[in-house]
Amino acid sequence: MTNLSDSDFIKKLNAHLARGGVIAFPTDTVWGLGALPNARGADALFEIKHRPHEKHLIIMSDTIEHISPYMKNYPSVAFDLAKKYWPGALTIGIPVADTNTMSFGGVRIPNYKPFHELCAIIDGHCLATTSANISGMAPLQNADEIRAQFPDIIVIDNAFDKMGGAPSTVAILSDDKINIVRQGAVVIE
Repeated sequence: MTNLSDSDFIKKLNAHLARGGVIAFPTDTVWGLGALPNARGADALFEIKHRPHEKHLIIMSDTIEHISPYMKNYPSVAFDLAKKYWPGALTIGIPVADTNTMSFGGVRIPNYKPFHELCAIIDGHCLATTSANISGMAPLQNADEIRAQFPDIIVIDNAFDKMGGAPSTVAILSDDKINIVRQGAVVIE
């Protein structure tokens, strides 16, 4: 199990991310792959997954304070949804042309203590993320599968809570209209 209080590991992890490295980590839904939310990190995620650039990445963090800089152009309904459903399995996005943030199409705060512990030690406290798999394939189910598929990444194996297994619900907001593009674990009422 990964010790997230080991100062040597924290330095190694942040240096890996700063170089454009990718990590894998558990969430409340499925295993994720992450990198720093910048061009270098995004490119690394697209490359490792063989993911088309039309499929956008999500920014995840542990608090609204950390993630709100990525929500500058979001309508007020986004913050209403965040208050009601975060932390939780809801990804909130706006049309990508409105984001002005490269390939990032949504934001989310998982309801998962091991992920929050990871964010607490990462420089910037946010990750650009996607599911842990090759694009178009089923998400990988555990740390061993991830290590076999992606041998050059750091796997954060600190899960002690059960993962949900269902993907997050994805809501794209245009003005104050909510368009559910993927129904997942959260049902918006």
